[in-house]
Parts: sequence; structure tokens; C-alpha cells
Amino acid sequence: MYAYTIDTKGFIIKSYLVGGDIAVPSTAINVQLPQPLPYIRPKWDGEEWVEGETEEEKTEREERQLLESLKPSPKEIADAELEIKILTMLTDLEVVQ
Repeated sequence: MYAYTIDTKGFIIKSYLVGGDIAVPSTAINVQLPQPLPYIRPKWDGEEWVEGETEEEKTEREERQLLESLKPSPKEIADAELEIKILTMLTDLEVVQ
């Protein structure tokens, strides 16, 4: 079981494993986050955990994810470089034009 300290906006600052030798502040939230975690940015609203990600943050995150998904992987780059070398060699040997 975990407890959480939050900032003034309700976002988690630190997590504590309850029951060990670690002192948990009396102000910590002892309400567990739902699992599987349905939130990108969990926020305590004073009564329950809610989504703290704004629409603007969501749009920015989705755009970053899209750009990352469009980047070729290192293997794809290496394969393309090899293909260019082979085609260059075949052209130099006049096997292909």
C-alpha cells in the first residue's frame, strides 16, 4: 500500500510504501491510485484521483508520440544505408542504371 504527498495543485510529489520503516507524513494521501492506472497525470482533487493532464498537454503529448512513431528505427536506417551501398555498387559495376 502506498501513501502520497501532493503539491498545492494536487499532483504527486513523492510516494511512500506504507508499513516499512519509512516515516509517512501525516498530510499524505492514503487513497490508492486505481489499477491499472487510468490517468496519464494523476491528480488528487480533494476527494478522489482524477486526470490532471490538460487538453493542451494531451495534444502536445500526442503530437510528440506521432513524431516519434514516424522516425525510422536504427535497424531501418541501417537497412536503408546497406541498400544504398548495394545500389551504388551495382550502378558502379553497370549492372543497373
